Amino acid sequence: MSRAIHHLACLLLALPSARADEGLAFFESKVRPLLNNRCTECHTQGRKTKGGLALDSRAGWEKGGDTGVPIVPGKPEESLLIKAVRWTDKDLAMPPKKKLSDEEIAVLAEWVRLGAPDPRTGTAQKLTAMTLDAVRSFRAFQPLHPQQPPPLNDPAWPRNDIDRWVLARLEQEGMKASPPADPRALVRRVYFDLIGLPPSFDEMEKFAVNPGPEAFARMVDDLLARAEYGQRWGRHWLDVARYSDTTEKSTDGERRIPFAHTYRDYVIDAFNSDKPFQRFILEQIAADRMPAESAPDLRALGFLTVGRRFEGNIEAPQLIIDDRIDVIGRGMLGLTLACARCHDHKFDAIPTADYYSLYGIIASSGEPLDLPEVGVPAETEAVQKYRTARALILADYEKHIDACVEKAKRLLRELAPEYLRYLVAASPNHRVTEGFLALDTPRGLLVRGGPPRWQALIQASLQRGEKTFQLWRQLLALPRGGFAEKAQTLLAAAAARPDEHDPLVLAAFRGPPPASMLDVADVYGRLITEAIAAPDGSTLAGLITDPSSPLQFTRAEVAADLLRFITEHQLVSRPDGEAAGKLREKLTVLEASAPIERAMVVSASDRPLDPRVLIRGDRHKPGPAVPRRFLQALASVDAASYGDDGRLQFARAIASERNPLTARVIVNRVWQHHFGCGLVATPDNFGVVGEPPSHPELLDHLASWFIEHGWSIKALHRYVLTSATWQQSSARQPLGIERDPGNRLLWRMSPRRLEFEPLRDSLLAVAGRLDARLGGRSAPLDDKNLRRAVYGYTDRFRIPALSRNFDVANPDQSISQRAETTNPLQALYFLNSTFVRAQAEAIVLLPEVRDAAAVGERIDAIYRRVLSRKPDAEELALAAAYLGAAPLDPTAAQPWANFVQGLLLSNEFTFCD
Repeated sequence: MSRAIHHLACLLLALPSARADEGLAFFESKVRPLLNNRCTECHTQGRKTKGGLALDSRAGWEKGGDTGVPIVPGKPEESLLIKAVRWTDKDLAMPPKKKLSDEEIAVLAEWVRLGAPDPRTGTAQKLTAMTLDAVRSFRAFQPLHPQQPPPLNDPAWPRNDIDRWVLARLEQEGMKASPPADPRALVRRVYFDLIGLPPSFDEMEKFAVNPGPEAFARMVDDLLARAEYGQRWGRHWLDVARYSDTTEKSTDGERRIPFAHTYRDYVIDAFNSDKPFQRFILEQIAADRMPAESAPDLRALGFLTVGRRFEGNIEAPQLIIDDRIDVIGRGMLGLTLACARCHDHKFDAIPTADYYSLYGIIASSGEPLDLPEVGVPAETEAVQKYRTARALILADYEKHIDACVEKAKRLLRELAPEYLRYLVAASPNHRVTEGFLALDTPRGLLVRGGPPRWQALIQASLQRGEKTFQLWRQLLALPRGGFAEKAQTLLAAAAARPDEHDPLVLAAFRGPPPASMLDVADVYGRLITEAIAAPDGSTLAGLITDPSSPLQFTRAEVAADLLRFITEHQLVSRPDGEAAGKLREKLTVLEASAPIERAMVVSASDRPLDPRVLIRGDRHKPGPAVPRRFLQALASVDAASYGDDGRLQFARAIASERNPLTARVIVNRVWQHHFGCGLVATPDNFGVVGEPPSHPELLDHLASWFIEHGWSIKALHRYVLTSATWQQSSARQPLGIERDPGNRLLWRMSPRRLEFEPLRDSLLAVAGRLDARLGGRSAPLDDKNLRRAVYGYTDRFRIPALSRNFDVANPDQSISQRAETTNPLQALYFLNSTFVRAQAEAIVLLPEVRDAAAVGERIDAIYRRVLSRKPDAEELALAAAYLGAAPLDPTAAQPWANFVQGLLLSNEFTFCD
C-alpha cells in the first residue's frame, strides 16, 4: 500500500472511537442492558449481594466489593471486572455458570476504556420479587390500553401519533425535536434500514430533486416490495433464533445441521410475504400441530431445532429443552423463563412450577430422523441416486432399532437378578459406596433404565396391595448390620402368616437365611427368571407381562433413546447407541449435499410427558407433579391445562391478542432496529430487572396499532418510517447532549454504524459484484463468495475471527441486540483485506470509471459509485492532486485502487448517516 493511502487511513483511524459526550449513549444502548441481563441478578443492592459488589448503580461499583473496586476507568487491563469476565483467573471468573460471549466482554472492555461513563446517580435500586398476586399491576403484564396523545405546544411538527407522544415527552423536558434530515441522508438511511444496501446515485438524486411525504412513502413501498428486504430483516430475527449451520460439537465427527438453511429461507420468505406475526409465531412453535388445511410451513420448526445440542453433557436432553424454553421466552415474550429452572424466579412472577409446565410441553415432542421434503424437486438422476442411498441408510437404521428392541427385552427381563442387585446397592440401608456393581455382568450388559423400571414395577405392585414383593419391602427395611439374624427372625414370622405373602416367594426362602440383601435380590431374581422362562399364570408372571407393566416399552421409546444415548442410556447400551450415531452421521454427510430440501421438524410423542418439578433442577430429584399449561402470570390469556402435548395451545397463547407481552415485545424489536435502541432498552427482558420503557404510552400505542393492522410488520415499518421522529436529522444539539446524551427522548436520530452484513454487502454492491439470489445452502464468506452475508456459513463452534471482530451475533444463545465495539482490527481489515482490495480494484474497472475521459470525470464516477454523491470542490481538488499523474490506463490501476480503498475506509461509507 502506498504512503498516501496509508496516510489517509491513519487520518481516518485517528478519529476518536467515541466522542466523550457519546460515552453515555454507549452505556445506555449497550452496557446497561448487558449489566441488567447478566450481572445484576446477583449483584444488586438490598439483596444477598454476591461478593459484596453491587453493579446496579455507579455508587455500587465505585464502592467495590470484597475483592476491591472492580473498575479502573480508562484502564480495562487493570480492572478486576474485565479480568473476571474474561475468566483468566478461576477464582474471579464471573458469571460463574456461563461465560459472557466475546461480544459482551468487548462491550464491557470498551465501556471501561471510555472511562466507564455511568449516569446512574444516587443510591442503588432496590429490587424485590414480583408475586403472582401482584403481577397484574406490573407494567409489562397490564392489558394494552391505548390512550389519546397528550396536547402539544407545537402541533405543527407531528406527522402521526408516534410524533405526538415523542414531542409531548420532549416538551415536558423543555427540549425540542431536531429538524428534518437532508433528503439524501434520508434516502441512505431508509435504504440501509429496509434492505441493508446503499442507494445508487440515481436513486439518491431522484428523491433529492423531488422530496416530499408522498415520494418518500412510495420509496418505502418500493423497498418493502424488494426481495432484499427479507434478507435484511430476516437476519435480525435469525439473531433472536440463535441460527447456526452447525452444532457446537468440538470432537471429531460431522457437525453440520444439513437443513438449517431451510429455516433461514423460511424466515426470509416470511418477512418478504409479510406473514402476520401471529402466524409467524404459531408456525415456529407448532407448525406440525396446526390443521393441514391451513397449509402450515413446516420449515418454521427450525426455530426449535437449530439450537445447541450440548454434545457430551450428561444433561443434554434437559439442556436442549431449557434452550428452547429460553429462546421462546426471551424471543417472543421478553421474559427470562430459564431462570426458573432451579428455583422460583428471583424477580419475575415465574415459579419453578411454571417452568416445568412448559418443560412438559416441549419435552413431549421429539425430532424424527426421516425429515419431510419441502418443495417439488425435479426427478433428476442425482435426485434418484440420493434417494436410493438415503433409503439404504434409513433401512439399516430401522434394522438397528429392531435389534435394540429385542436386546432391550432380553436385558430387562432375563437379567432381573442383576437389576435387583442394583436396587439394593442404591437403597439407603444397603448402599454400596465403593466398588459399585459393574454394568457389564457375566450374563450381559445392563442398561441404566433397568433399575428404575424394576423399582417402578415393585412400587406399583405394593401400592395395589399385592403380596409378591411384601417380603422384599420388609427385608429391604432391615439394617445392613446383623442382617442375617434379623432376616431369619423376619422370615420365621412371615412363615407363620402365610396369607400375607406370595406362597412361591415364601417357598423360595425356606432353608438357610440370606446373609445380605444381595442374596435376597438373587432369590427374587431366580423366581423372576423362572417365571419369564415358563409363564405359569402366577402373580409374578402377570406383573412382568401385563401391558401396563413398567417393563413394557414401545419401539418408539427405543428409537428415542438411541437419539440421546450419550446422556441417558435408558433402554440401549452405549455400544448400540454409538452404532446408531455412526449411521446418523452417515446420513448427515449425505444430507449435507442433498439435491432436495427438507424441513427440520419436531413431532409430538404418543405419550406426552407428565412433568414433575425437578428439585434444584436435578433430574434425579423429581418433586411434585405439575400440569402442562401456560404461565400462571398470564392466566387471563389461557388458564387451561393441556390434555395432549399442548404445544399448539401454548403457541396460540403466545400469539393471542389478549397476551399483553407479545405485541409489545415485537414492536419494541422493530423500533430498536429503526432507532438503534428500543423503547425498552432490554428487548428480551420486560421483567422487573429489565429497563422500564422510555415512552410507555407510545409502546402501548404501537402494540395496539400493530394488532389492529393485522400484525403486519411491513405496515409497522411504514408507520414508523413516515413519522417526523424517524426522519429527524442526526445533527448534535447542545441542549440534547447536555440533558439526554443517550438520546432516550429521541430528540434526534442517533448516528449508527453499519453492522457486518450490510457493510460487507455494500462493498460488493458498489463494486457491481453482489449476488442477491434468494435461498440455498450456506457457504463460507471467503473472497470468492459474492452472495449476501445472510447466506454465509455460520459455525457455532468455530466462529470466524472476521465475524467476531465485527460483532456478529454469537449463535450459542438468543441475541436481542448485538454489541457495537470499535477496535483496531476492524480498520486493519479494511486496510489489509484481500476481499476489500478486490472490490476496490473492481470499482476501478467498472465501465463508468474505466472509460472516463479525464481525471476529474473518473473521480466523479468513483464518488457516485462509492458514496452515491458527487465530490465537492475541495474533495475533487485533493483527489486530483493525488491522482493527477496516475495513468487512466486500467492496466495501471494501482493508485486509483488505493484511492477507492481509502473511500471505503471512510466513516461516510461505514456509517448509515
